[in-house]
Amino acid sequence: MERRVRTRIAPSPTGDPHVGTAYIALFNLAFAYKNGGDFILRIEDTDQNRYTEGSEQMIFDALKWLGLDYAEGPDVGGPVGPYRQSERFHLYGEYAHKLVEKGEAYYCFCTQDRLEKLRERQKAMGKAPGYDGHCRSLSKEEIEEKLAAGEEYVIRLKMPYEGETIIKDRLRGDIVFENNKIDDQVLLKGDGFPTYHLANVVDDYLMNITHVIRAEEWIASTPKHIQLYKAFGWQEPEFIHMPLLRNSDRTKISKRKNPVSLNWYREEGYLKEGIVNFLGLMGYSFGENKEIFTLQEFKDNFDIDKVSLGGPVFDLVKLGWVNNQHMRMKNLRELTELAVPFFRNAGLIGEELTEKEFDTLSRIVDILREGSQTLKEIVEQSEVYFKDEYTLPVVTEETDKKEIKGIERLYTVIQDEAGKKSINLFQEKIAACDENISIDRAKELLKETLDEVGEGPGKVYMPLRAVLTGLPKGADLYNLVSIIGRDRTLARIERMKELYNI
Repeated sequence: MERRVRTRIAPSPTGDPHVGTAYIALFNLAFAYKNGGDFILRIEDTDQNRYTEGSEQMIFDALKWLGLDYAEGPDVGGPVGPYRQSERFHLYGEYAHKLVEKGEAYYCFCTQDRLEKLRERQKAMGKAPGYDGHCRSLSKEEIEEKLAAGEEYVIRLKMPYEGETIIKDRLRGDIVFENNKIDDQVLLKGDGFPTYHLANVVDDYLMNITHVIRAEEWIASTPKHIQLYKAFGWQEPEFIHMPLLRNSDRTKISKRKNPVSLNWYREEGYLKEGIVNFLGLMGYSFGENKEIFTLQEFKDNFDIDKVSLGGPVFDLVKLGWVNNQHMRMKNLRELTELAVPFFRNAGLIGEELTEKEFDTLSRIVDILREGSQTLKEIVEQSEVYFKDEYTLPVVTEETDKKEIKGIERLYTVIQDEAGKKSINLFQEKIAACDENISIDRAKELLKETLDEVGEGPGKVYMPLRAVLTGLPKGADLYNLVSIIGRDRTLARIERMKELYNI
C-alpha cells in the first residue's frame, strides 16, 4: 500500500534561525502539499554544547512569520511526538543496543588517546582519517569483561567492508559510494548521547518520514544512513538533496559574506512574501518566465523535478527587487501597518496615531514604496516629510565626488536673482492657500511659479527644493507640499531665508 507522504525539517536550536532552514522548509512544505501529505518540524537538540537559549522559540516564530506552517511539531503536538530529540533520549540507546544484539553494531572501547594517535599515523601515511575497526573483532568474553570493569565505550555501526552503497537521489540519480572507504560511524557516544546519524534515522523512521529533502551537504552522510536502515530492516525514505545556497563568489552561504539570520531580514523590513518568493527562486523555475508569485501559487505550481542543481546565488540585489515588487502589490493599509513600528523606532511618530495621522503616513508609504526595497528604506527616505529643521549639506573630505557639484549649486541658486524670486513668489502663493493643499493644487502653484519667473526648471525648482528640504534632490515637491501643508511649508521657507540671508 502506498504510504502517505511525510516530509520534515530538523533544525538545531544553536542561534538565530537560518535562511537555509527556511529554504529547505519551503521545499519540504510545497512537496508535502502537492502530494497531499504532511510537513512536520522536529528540533534536534541533543548537542547540548551548542544549544542556545531562546533559539527554539525563534525557529517557531520565524517559520510562522513566513507562513511555512507545519502540521506537527514541538509547539503544536502530533501523533508521533515528542518532537524534541532531548525528550526522546531513551529511544536512541535502546535502538543502538538492538543493533549490537543483531550483530549490526559493536561496542568500541578505544580511548581518545588511541584514536588521536591513530589519526596522526594515518595523516603521516597520507591516508584519510577513519576508525580502523580495532574493537570490531573483540570476542564476547572480552566485551563482557570490559563492560563488567566499567570501561567507557561507544557503539559503532558495522559498515560492510565490501561492495557499494547507492543513494538513489530523486534529482541526482544514483550516487555510488565504496563501502571500504566509509568508516564505522559512532552511533552512541560515551556519555549516552546519540550522534546525529543514529537519532536522525531512528526519528525519521518512527515519524514515518517518506521523503528526506535536505541540503546537498548531507550527501556524504547518506550512505551511513542507508546502511542504518538496512541494519534495522526498515524501508528507507526517498532522498532528495537540494543545491546549497551560494554567495556571489559561489562559496556556501555564510554570515561572513551574507546576512543569514532570518531575524536580520525581518528587522531590516523585508516582507515575508518577498523572502518566501526569493527562496522559491533558489534553484527552481516557476515557468513562463514568472518570477513574482505568492506562497500559495508556489505550492500549487510545485514540481520537485523542476529543481536545478546549479548552486543558486543568494543575491541581495535580486532579493531587494523581489521585495519591492511585493511592497508595490500589497494592500496600502496593511503595508502602512507593517511600516508603523519602523517609523516609531526611527522616532518619527509617537505611540498613538490618529486616523488622520495614519492616513498621512499611508500617503508617504504609498509614495516611497515605489522606489524602496524594504520597510526600513521607506522610513529612511521619509525623513524629509517629518523634519522641519535642517541645514544645507556641507562638502567634506568624505563627500562623494558625484554629490559635490549638486551641493555647491544649492548655495548658488538660493542667492541668485532667479532663485530669490522663485522662493518669494512661491511663498506668496502658498500663503494664499488653505491649510490643506491637494497634490494637483501644489503642481499648479509650482507650474505658475515657473512660468512667472520665466527661467528654466533648474533655476526655479532647485532653490525651492533647497529651502523646503535642504537637499539637492529627493522627494517630489508637489508631494511634499501636499503632505506637510501650508503652515509647515511657510515655516520651512521662512526659517531657511533667515538662516541663509535670502
